[in-house]
Amino acid sequence: MTARLSTQHPSPTLHVFEQEGGWHWGITIPRAAGSGFKVIAYSETTFGGETEARRDGSRALDDLPNDAALAFVR
Repeated sequence: MTARLSTQHPSPTLHVFEQEGGWHWGITIPRAAGSGFKVIAYSETTFGGETEARRDGSRALDDLPNDAALAFVR
């Protein structure tokens, strides 16, 4: 019997959240070892609303190169 290993490529995920009176976004990937997520990008700007933060975060996510998440795996 041959076991076949599936290679999972991390998929970046956008998170939008409110913190200290403003809205922010972060982009994460699953950690290669253990559990949880690794932040690979985040907003330095505080946004006045969720929609603005989501729009800016979506733009950042779209601008990531297709293989950018692989550089952060470890």
